[in-house]
Order: sequence, then C-alpha cells, then structure tokens
Amino acid sequence: MGAECACANDLLSLYRLALSRDAVLQAATYQRDASIEARPQALADLLPQLNATASAGRERQGSQEIAATGPTTTTQAANCTLSSEQPTQYCYTNTHAYGLTLSQTLWSFESFSRLQEANFLAASAQANLLAAQQSLLLRVASAYFGILSARDQLATNRRAREAFGTLLNQARIRERIGTSPRSDVAQAQSFYDATEQGVIDAQNTLDDAELVLSEIVGPHSADIAVLRAEIPLTSPDPASVDEWVTSAEQDNPTVRAAWLQVQAQDRDVGVQRGKALPTLSLNVSTSHTWQDAAFGGNQSVDAIGIAFNWPLFQGGAVASAVRQSRASYRRSEALYDTTQRDTERLTRSAYRGVVTGIARIGAARRAVASGREAVEASQRNVEFGTGSVFDLLNAQNNYYAAQRAYSQTRYDYLTAVLTLKLEAGRLLERDLEMIDGLLITNGS
Repeated sequence: MGAECACANDLLSLYRLALSRDAVLQAATYQRDASIEARPQALADLLPQLNATASAGRERQGSQEIAATGPTTTTQAANCTLSSEQPTQYCYTNTHAYGLTLSQTLWSFESFSRLQEANFLAASAQANLLAAQQSLLLRVASAYFGILSARDQLATNRRAREAFGTLLNQARIRERIGTSPRSDVAQAQSFYDATEQGVIDAQNTLDDAELVLSEIVGPHSADIAVLRAEIPLTSPDPASVDEWVTSAEQDNPTVRAAWLQVQAQDRDVGVQRGKALPTLSLNVSTSHTWQDAAFGGNQSVDAIGIAFNWPLFQGGAVASAVRQSRASYRRSEALYDTTQRDTERLTRSAYRGVVTGIARIGAARRAVASGREAVEASQRNVEFGTGSVFDLLNAQNNYYAAQRAYSQTRYDYLTAVLTLKLEAGRLLERDLEMIDGLLITNGS
C-alpha cells in the first residue's frame, strides 16, 4: 500500500497545543500585558487628580480670666467650665470637617516624557510577543524534526547492526568450511561491535528529542508522522541575500523591539531631567468645618489658583539619575547594534543553508545510490573470490553513513527555510501548514 497523507495534521496539532502550553510564549504574553499598563499609569499624571479629606474630633481650649475693677459683663460659651484652683476657663467642642481638592497638571516635562517612554515600552513588548509567536513556530518544527531525525538515525543504526551481524555470521561459516581466514571474522566482529554504541546513542538522542517536544507542548498523545521521501526543493525568493537582510532589518520583530527599547530609554533620560524642571498645575479646593461659636463657628473656604513648583536642589540625586539613565541608553544602543548584527548573520546563514541545502540533498541522495552499488559490487567480489571481506565491510559502513547523512540533510533544509523566514519577519502559520502537508502516516 502506498503512503497516505497524515490526516491528523500532527505538526499543526502540536503547534496549536503549544499555543496554550508553551511557557516561553506565556511569559512573553504576560510581559506584554504588564508593559502596556505603564501607559495608563503615565497618562494618569497628566489627568485631573481629585482628593477628598474628612475628619472628626473633639477640642479643648483654655483661657485665663483676668480680674477687673468695676462691674463687668461676662458671656460664657456653651460647654465651658471654670477651674476651681485657678481662674482658667476651659471650653470643649466637637469638630467635623471635609474637603475636596482638584489638581490639574498644566506643564510637567517629567510627566510628558514618562508618557512617551511608556508608549515605546508597550510597543517593544508587543514586538517581543510577536517574536515569541514566530519563534514558537520554528521551535515546534525543530523539535518535531529532532524526533524524526533521531528515529531515522536509530533505524539506520539498527539496520547497520543487523547487516554487519549477517556479514559476521557469513565470515564464521566461511572460516569453518575453510574458505576464508580468521582475520575476516575478526574484522567483521570489529565492525559489528562498533555499531552497538551507535544504537545506544541514537536511542538516547531520540529520548532527549521527545523530551524537548514535551517541554514545549506538554504531555501529548499526538502521533509523529514521518516526512515523505520526496519533498519540494525551492530556492529563496527573492534570490538576493541582501534583500533578505534588508527585510530582516525592517520587519524582524526582535530588531524592532530593540529599537523601541532605545527610544524608550532615550525618553527616560528626559524623565530624569524633568525631575529638576519646573512644574505648573491648576488647583481648586473647597472645605467645610462645623464647630461651636467659641471656636470660630462654622466655616467654608473655596480656593482656586495656579501652583508653580521648581525643585532647585535635591542633593545631587537628579544629576546622578540622569547619568545613570544615559548609561542605560548607551547600553540599549549597544544591544540594538548587537541584535542587528546577529540578525544579519543568522539571515545570511539561513539563506546559505537553503541554497546549499538543495545541493546537499542531491549530493547525499547520489551518495546513497553509489554506496548501495558499492555494497552490491563488493558482495559479488567476495562471492567470486576476487574481493576481500574488509572492502565489503567498508562499503557497508559507508553506505549506512550516507543514509544517515541524507536523512539529516532534508531536515536541515526545511529548518533553514523556516529560519530564513523567521529572521525576515515573515514566518506564519501557513508555512507550518506547508510542512505539515509533507507528512505521511505510513512510509512507502
């Protein structure tokens, strides 16, 4: 029966599972959510501020009576008593008050700079989230290819072990019947023993690859469909690596996030400088107080005015904060430059990986075919007595090495295709759908 398409869409189903389980993507999402809250917080400093106060208390006020000659007229307030020891009058009252204060910032260089900084920080976090989303596509595909590659290597190593085991048995038979020397058995034994470590290493690699995928998507029951034997080999479009680099510099979300960080840090310098600059605000207040007449009676005060505040000296704290912020700004510039260089390097490497990957697949395929012919020729030579067992063992070893190399070149090519689009900021879910369409449920 021929190969059938993987109707379960194994790769896509794992990717969609990772969307809700991958810790790296979740961290980027929460970081974005936290960063965008900096904007309303910064905007709040430029919006009206309303404060309410209320108080209730009891007061005592004492006054000393001075004796006077002649008749006097005394008016005693309510809740007042005379001391028996000295002529002091104490008055008591319950006081209740409330007040409202409205303040509106008219000018603050610090607040305006903080709002601009918050806008850039929110945009940078959004760009980082986009980078994490695109990176998840590549990480899932790479983990999937890692399992397929490890399975191929394990299967090839097992076939190699079986083949060398067959050659070892044949050498022993020929030794018993006297048609071949003991040295042929020893040589076949050495090749056979060397395959054991390869099988063990391949099994360990497969176990590790499955753990890598589980780390991204969590526990899953998805079947890992294999890659079909023939895959389309397409050269990069456009065919100029410089155009891909230009696209990466403009559209790569990681580069854009680094640039936005530079702009945000530049605004932070203004925030620190603004702490030493004047501020202007409009203040409106109203207050009401209830108390006995002896304490002044009920009062209402309404006020409106403009407040000017200029912190002239703060012990050098502002100057230090400005220097610190400028150093952070220069650091963000250096990180941006590093990000640009890394992106260019990775873009050029991925482009070269796609172009040379096509040639490598063709060369590896031809190496497998010629290796198979070499094995068949060596077998005939051994059967006819014109060739040595050692030549057959070497041909067999080269053949399985060519098989392992051919299997890996296909995954390297597909990874390079995805990496190139990732660096250029063009990697989308439909690119994963294209690879998912190359999977088959049963090998032909």
